Amino acid sequence: MTAAPTRSGVLYLRLARSDVALFRFLLEAWEGAALFTSLGADAQGRETLLLRFAPDMRAEVMAFLAAARTEFVLELLPTTAQAQA
Repeated sequence: MTAAPTRSGVLYLRLARSDVALFRFLLEAWEGAALFTSLGADAQGRETLLLRFAPDMRAEVMAFLAAARTEFVLELLPTTAQAQA
């Protein structure tokens, strides 16, 4: 029996604040792929999001992000090992 993961997969991304609602809609269509939390907007109106997902869903989440990039500009930000929670 394999033990359940003790940490979530984590990605940080940035997109225009005006695209957050569309991002949420598209993410919900990929049922159960991930959850996100807004970390706020910068002076240019770009929202930073923290995306959390089960470690075994990483490929699915990356496929979602590739599809989302066809709808709007999405910047994947660096993630440090300490950010894994």
